[in-house]
Amino acid sequence: MDVEVDLYSGRSNPTVRLDPVAAEEIFRRLGNLPPSSGRRDVRDGLGYRGLHLTGVGRGIADVMVSDGVVVRREESGTTTRCGDPGRALERRLAALLAAALDPEVLALLRADLAQDAGEP
Repeated sequence: MDVEVDLYSGRSNPTVRLDPVAAEEIFRRLGNLPPSSGRRDVRDGLGYRGLHLTGVGRGIADVMVSDGVVVRREESGTTTRCGDPGRALERRLAALLAAALDPEVLALLRADLAQDAGEP
């Protein structure tokens, strides 16, 4: 499973491959997320927008984790929205990426996570 920090426009975003144990943990966490209330959407625009997961497997094409919202796109084309209460999944992914990220990128990610996300 690869995790892309969706941060830049016009240049490559940093991407980190999770080891198999971490990837399995994230897959389990994805399966335990509550349905979204639909009040929020993933971020758009400039700056940090979220974490994009690819190579998830098991029928999942990709996942976007952003500001308390998780959007999972199945290989079948179905899209599922879930909540990420307290941005717990996003925080766990950030912790798993910490050692592999450039310190400046990590600081931006941590600063964003320090903000109150509210409920999705």
